[in-house]
Amino acid sequence: MKTLVVFLLLMNVSQHASAVEVYEGVESVLLTCQDTSVPRNPTLMWNRHDLSPPIVHQRNLAGDEMGDQNQRYRDRTSMKTDSLQTGDFSLTLRNPIISDSGTYTCTITAFGNTRTLTQVELQVKVSHQVLTLEVYEGAESVCCPVTSRLYLDPPQ
Repeated sequence: MKTLVVFLLLMNVSQHASAVEVYEGVESVLLTCQDTSVPRNPTLMWNRHDLSPPIVHQRNLAGDEMGDQNQRYRDRTSMKTDSLQTGDFSLTLRNPIISDSGTYTCTITAFGNTRTLTQVELQVKVSHQVLTLEVYEGAESVCCPVTSRLYLDPPQ
């Protein structure tokens, strides 16, 4: 019986952690979080504990509570309006950038008890865009505006 208990605990943990990879420049990324047992009068929170303040998005029955939101996420996060009724607490992050990479934690709080529902490891990668030029025979010069960014990998 002890083996069965350990197995079930491992299954439970593995279902609540995920990794998502996207390229910088995509319109949005969805960080999934779902739970079937929604308590009465809950507060749902997405956090990144390596930031100060750590709040990425917060929602209660009255709606979004963005007063304590980390400013780097201002106007870039959203949840479904019926999320606390349906149990789909997934977070949409618009225009992800390299510095959005990190571990996002989805928690629900009710009656003073906080429960972690999931952790999502988001990796935003540099987009490698290919520039194609058509040069016609007889053209004297080619000129085009190009904006570029240089990203250096941090030391290992």
